[in-house]
Amino acid sequence: MKEKKELDYENLNGLISRGKLILKILFICLILALVILGFIILEKTQILKILITILGLMMPLFMGWILSWLFEPLIKYMEKKKIKRPIGTTIVYVSFIVIMILLIVLVAPEFINQLKELINQLPTYLSKVKDFISNIFSRLDKNAIDVVSIQNDINTQIEKVVTNFTSNGLSGVVSAITAILSSGVTVAISLIIAFYLSLSYDKITKKINNNIPVKHRSEALIVIGKIGDMARRYVNGTIISSIIVTIFTFIGLLLSGISSPLLFAIFCGVTNIIPYFGPYIGGIPTIVVGFSISPLCGLICLITILLVQTIEGNIINPIIVGEATDMHPITIVISLIIFEYFFGIVGMIIATPIVGAIKILFVHFNEKYHILDRILKKGEEV
Repeated sequence: MKEKKELDYENLNGLISRGKLILKILFICLILALVILGFIILEKTQILKILITILGLMMPLFMGWILSWLFEPLIKYMEKKKIKRPIGTTIVYVSFIVIMILLIVLVAPEFINQLKELINQLPTYLSKVKDFISNIFSRLDKNAIDVVSIQNDINTQIEKVVTNFTSNGLSGVVSAITAILSSGVTVAISLIIAFYLSLSYDKITKKINNNIPVKHRSEALIVIGKIGDMARRYVNGTIISSIIVTIFTFIGLLLSGISSPLLFAIFCGVTNIIPYFGPYIGGIPTIVVGFSISPLCGLICLITILLVQTIEGNIINPIIVGEATDMHPITIVISLIIFEYFFGIVGMIIATPIVGAIKILFVHFNEKYHILDRILKKGEEV
């Protein structure tokens, strides 16, 4: 008698799970490919340039809307505490302006002074880095590789970076300050627009929602709500996380004895906004400068960066930001590379929330139309 073969349900379920995982990965790749294709089409047709120009012209309105959107939960909270919206809105915006003025008055002068000090000391740092590199290469086998040529190439590249930074650093600071002052009108207009938007935020959003066709309104509002909640948690969490990183990094660097601790701390805090790559962009230059001063200084800088980033990545970020975007690290890294290619550093900052919004849209339509399940069934039939 032939023995009846029983189905191995465990292996079958594992195979189906792996199939679904592969399909999800393929769809992520498809979404990223569509994003790349869309950017390429926009760039080739000059539409992207036109959109950027229009966005630049509408910057006060755009910034005003973003500010009113960010401040809305705080104003809502004040309303719950029986504070009327006009009064609560005034308190929020006056407090914001006062905080910004204090930051400019207290931090900006020290920041510029430390930047000047860093520029003046760069030749000394360059000499020490060259000596450090020479000591490393002197221990290598000169017969196995062309040590002298590699060492010269590295020194040349370092000199170019330092020279450009030294020659353009102060002029860059002056240009940046000039740009900030010249854009003061834009900032003021943005705050005025934001203030008036906040006064009538509910009425304005209601009018916008009423323009959505009734047939799709409830569904659209659910999706918009999910995207808004994700973006708010991500933006607020990232800002708070970066501020905490800046403060604790400054304390550690101050103890290390490194020159310009505030400058490097702010640099680490700002670059921390960029997921995964940010800590390296901000940390590596800080550690290099620290070791160029002394081994002890460099070691303390290294410990500070590693300790702060470990705490931020494992404690602060999960608590404050949480799973705001709920995306796989590979997806985030690929999106960062794509957006950096088209938009530079700004692209890396906005990549995660934009791709997160695309994911929310895809998940919504997949739950509604069962796209993955249909494709999986067709695959099984084939």
